[in-house]
Amino acid sequence: MYNNRVAAVSAVDYSPELIGQKIDQALELLGGLGQFVQPGDRVLLKPNMLEGLPSECAVTTHPEVVRSMIRQVRQSGATPVVGDSPGVSGTLKTAEKCGILAVCQQENAELVPFEHSVEYHCPEGRMLKKFYLTDVLGRVDKVISLAKMKTHSFMGMTGATKNLFGCIVGVQKAQFHLRTQQRRDFAGMLVDLALLVKPVLSIVDGVTGMEGNGPRNGRPIHSGVILAGANPFAVDIVMAEMMGFRLEELPVASLSLELGLTPAFDAIELVGEARQVRHQFISPRSMRSLEDRVPAWFAKGARSQLTARPLVQSNCIACGRCVEHCPPQAMHLAAGVAQIDDARCIRCYCCQELCPANAIRLQSGWLLKLAQRFMK
Repeated sequence: MYNNRVAAVSAVDYSPELIGQKIDQALELLGGLGQFVQPGDRVLLKPNMLEGLPSECAVTTHPEVVRSMIRQVRQSGATPVVGDSPGVSGTLKTAEKCGILAVCQQENAELVPFEHSVEYHCPEGRMLKKFYLTDVLGRVDKVISLAKMKTHSFMGMTGATKNLFGCIVGVQKAQFHLRTQQRRDFAGMLVDLALLVKPVLSIVDGVTGMEGNGPRNGRPIHSGVILAGANPFAVDIVMAEMMGFRLEELPVASLSLELGLTPAFDAIELVGEARQVRHQFISPRSMRSLEDRVPAWFAKGARSQLTARPLVQSNCIACGRCVEHCPPQAMHLAAGVAQIDDARCIRCYCCQELCPANAIRLQSGWLLKLAQRFMK
């Protein structure tokens, strides 16, 4: 189904000339961009544009990676377009703040906001048989995922596969959190989404990654690598290995292995001078959840104690962002601070993911604490 070769090249910084050389090197290791894109194609470059923050925060795909891929696609005789649906604010405003808009303007590449949804059928889907996704997908021939090497509060890490969640427009993302509340179910939805979108190529910007409580409030970490491959699931397996994570802790990676969508790390054809890169990223606290390690009937009844509970800290600025984006509407503002209704909270951690003040911390339930004590 997929070519399972993954290229890993080293990059010490984001200087435009260096990134251009390294992207070219990675693509050559895969046989060249012509293996994936043909003259006349209209190609969607899908970066991670979670929020409009400066590129040095490591929240978004670096604009120089986007620039390099715009040039690569154009050199192949195809037309590049850049698009995403950010978690906060609109595409243009987010792209302006993170530097991607300037690159698109300088390279004369179209930046397309994801504003309208259409129905797409997903016959290969195991969790979902249809999705409502950006109509832009119907106006392009190929999709290339330009992901960021980051941790993720809910999924453990984000990467080539999770990056495609941005094809869901705006607040409609909340509906998927409501429909797939358990980590494994949400991972199943992401796998189905990747099988539907079928990116022809996935590139991960890991020159500077993020560890800790990503995808927004973690800490930048120099990881010095760019990954590229045709199989997004294999790219994510390599990324997890380089971040120092166990695959059983990562719902998307473990599920893609189980379904045979990627070989195990040792069976992936890993090429390039950075193939030996290994780090030990600090994991998000939510990765300590036991929800995926116990029977489903037990997890459903004891979920609040098997997972980490989000708590609002004193540095809350009462901006209301968490209230606006909470999928089950379990939050409200009172007395100048955000409040969480624990009975309605589904442990999706969107509040922590999007908090501009990093005012949400996670506290383990008592069953989780007890299990962690015995697991030490």
